[in-house]
Amino acid sequence: MGPESWRRNFHGIFTPPSDLFIRYLRPADDLIRERKTRKRSEVSVAVVAAEREYLILDHLDLVQHAVNQVSSRYPSHVDRGELWNAGALGLVEAAARFREEAGVPFPRYAATRIKGAIIDSTRQRDWAGRAIRRNTREIQRAEEALTDARGRLPSDSALAAALSITDDQLRSRRNAAAAACLLHLDYQVDDEDPLAVVVAENHPDCLPEDSLLSRELSGTLRVAVAGLPEPQREVVERYYFGAELLQDIAASLGVTEARTSQICAEALNALRSYFGAVYEGVPQVPADAPGKRSRAAYVATLTTDATWRTRIGAAASFQRAV
Repeated sequence: MGPESWRRNFHGIFTPPSDLFIRYLRPADDLIRERKTRKRSEVSVAVVAAEREYLILDHLDLVQHAVNQVSSRYPSHVDRGELWNAGALGLVEAAARFREEAGVPFPRYAATRIKGAIIDSTRQRDWAGRAIRRNTREIQRAEEALTDARGRLPSDSALAAALSITDDQLRSRRNAAAAACLLHLDYQVDDEDPLAVVVAENHPDCLPEDSLLSRELSGTLRVAVAGLPEPQREVVERYYFGAELLQDIAASLGVTEARTSQICAEALNALRSYFGAVYEGVPQVPADAPGKRSRAAYVATLTTDATWRTRIGAAASFQRAV
């Protein structure tokens, strides 16, 4: 008795059987056919996985070949191991996407995918930007061409003229390229000392902490000078930043040179008082120095308004202006 006749004869007498029970009432040949189909599907999946694994393992040399091709374009600090890893992922993706019916041999298809994966990975990790890299390559090509033509390294002016840019633009591009060059602190500069030790001994301002302290000090000075009352601010800026003579400043202010010198001294005392309130170890202003009341008001105002972020921002804006 088949499933349908069972349903007709016993409908309404018993609770209708579940689909699982009906399934076991099917003829044996249906069950056998279903098992064969399932096995063939499982075998097909296993075959596809084996074919992909074969494609990957049999073409690993394509990854190293692609790394050798593209590595000459990158500076020495780029890790070749990272390039290889990116290329290997490109090979895995190529094996997964490869279709033989497209008519393209797998080595050719995989080589394109591998090289593209390497280039994409380096672009994603490159924080310098494509414009900086392009400018660097243009400078290198122009320098090589002028060197070959003249038999010596070209001057900055000749190189800038060849690139149709100014000397300042050439320096700016070189500075950007130098900032984009990254080295590990463990990089061996000589036979003994790593880069971190050499930088700490010869260029302490390059260390992050010292660089930040220098920026803070510069910003604090800019904020302190900008907060001076007039004419103290004008005298300090023109005398110390503008390198003007006291007699010229006095003439423009309509006062004597002695009075201008007195204004400058009062301004320096005010600056010293403020720096003493911010930093330790600054010599104190004598208690009997002139301008005590105005100096106290000046320090109180700056201490309240000039935060650490304000001082750091003042240093950054001053560097951009310069």
